[in-house]
Amino acid sequence: MKGRPDIVLYAAGFVAGDLAAGCCAAFCQGAGTAPARAAILIILTILTPLAAALVMGKKSRFAAVAAFLILGAINTAIGRYPGQGGPLTQRSTIIKENISTQLNNIAGGGSEGAILSAIAIGDRSRIDRALKTDFKRSGAMHLIALSGLHIGVLYFFLTLTFALLGNSRPARLIRKLLILALLWSYAIITGMSNSILRAVIMITVYEAGELMDSRCDLLRALAISAFIITLANPDAPFQIGFQLSFGAMAAICFIYPRVKALLECRTAIMEKVWNVTALSISCQAATAPLVLLYFGTFPKYFMVTNFVAIPLTSASIYLTPIALITRNLPVVGDFSQAALHLSLNLLRTAVGIIAGL
Repeated sequence: MKGRPDIVLYAAGFVAGDLAAGCCAAFCQGAGTAPARAAILIILTILTPLAAALVMGKKSRFAAVAAFLILGAINTAIGRYPGQGGPLTQRSTIIKENISTQLNNIAGGGSEGAILSAIAIGDRSRIDRALKTDFKRSGAMHLIALSGLHIGVLYFFLTLTFALLGNSRPARLIRKLLILALLWSYAIITGMSNSILRAVIMITVYEAGELMDSRCDLLRALAISAFIITLANPDAPFQIGFQLSFGAMAAICFIYPRVKALLECRTAIMEKVWNVTALSISCQAATAPLVLLYFGTFPKYFMVTNFVAIPLTSASIYLTPIALITRNLPVVGDFSQAALHLSLNLLRTAVGIIAGL
């Protein structure tokens, strides 16, 4: 798409400026370090857009990237915007606790209830240390830490549900507004983590572009989400959730197509299996250095985990709203809750087996 390199590089410049200023502040703390901090920031401010200019070869873009880099540094200097702990946050916390209690009840309590609360709304307070260790060792920790996977499953479910509205232009508009309203409500209730925000912003950009008959590609949507999140929270690029989420998405943009092209599949089933495999390898290649750096460990059987745990997690997420809606119905309610409990039990068992390998 025309203009894509500009948006991507401007967003990269903004985030780089934010990181540069943040690193300077952390590296040069104290009253007498302002000149050193300023010198480091000036050097980084010059080098980053200079590198971009060498790639693009246009002075106007060089100036624009430099401006965005400086704006990113200023954004860090201004600091986090106020609003945390306000009425919206407090109300969201109450709603989250109520939903967690209902989820625990329909899952039958115990480990299954704890897992459901974690994968559905990000409430990990019910998960004990042993269960959390199993998820970490098996490489399934991302399943109980809300991520783009959960938003993707929810988005697919909502898309199927509201497809009943039809495909006329007014129906499409209503459908998209309903989906976005529910996704943003979900993001607010679950605490608006970096990975959730990234996914919801990207879907919002995609849906808005589709309405205007101007589809936005993955890289451009990723850049816009990085810019918005960093603008709203200058500390975000320093957080592990931001780095893992955007690292995985960058791998999907740049590494996945190349890994996928290594093998040509002749059947539809093999193609699907290889797509999942290539996607897992690509994301792990990008995030493994961060995982090793922060946690000092690497899940050896991540491929097995992805093939087994992700489908079970998706099934549990799909079954959750059905079980909630039908929980008071005599036969259907019992069946949906039993199916949900079974999927959660299988997930817990699979994670435990993989963790023990």
